[in-house]
Amino acid sequence: MPKKRKPHGRDEVMASVLEAASELFANKGVAGVSVRDIAAKAGVNHGLIHRHFGSKEVLRRQTQEKLSADLIGEMGPGSSFEETMSMAWAALLKHDAYWRVLARTLLDGKWQGEIQSDFPFVDLAVQMAKKEQEQGRIIEDADPEMIVAGIMAMALGLEVFQDYILTAAKLTDGDPLETKANILNFWRNLIKLKEEPPE
Repeated sequence: MPKKRKPHGRDEVMASVLEAASELFANKGVAGVSVRDIAAKAGVNHGLIHRHFGSKEVLRRQTQEKLSADLIGEMGPGSSFEETMSMAWAALLKHDAYWRVLARTLLDGKWQGEIQSDFPFVDLAVQMAKKEQEQGRIIEDADPEMIVAGIMAMALGLEVFQDYILTAAKLTDGDPLETKANILNFWRNLIKLKEEPPE
């Protein structure tokens, strides 16, 4: 089996380090992984991580932001709030490293400063919720930030605590993926108007 070529140059090194950090942080948590572990997995000298990222905390934040960008890149532009939420759910299932690293980071409580520097998906979802409220498709007496926060809490909670939630609620007979989708659909239906808005 041919030996894997070591990354060369700043861009290759950073890409390889971010990929290695994503996998290790997702599986072991930020606190359970050293810079040397990441360097060994990435096939680079650990000094290069300090040179290009400065610290493990900067690497953690850039890893989270890369995973967030991958998630958003998977989605594409949705034509409605509901479609955007459905696309986000599908992307979340495909890119499980995003929520795994996020959950481990929050549970470890070891981050310093910001979890991420910005939240483009949340900003987009809130804008779309406001737009659909103006068009009469979503209940108007709910804060759009609360609507998005509720859906995010449900989607992320279902992923992180799936086994507990489905077992406790006695929802283990069917396909877990279908059950989770039905739970999210139930929440989405609660925020919609019962009647279609006038043309």
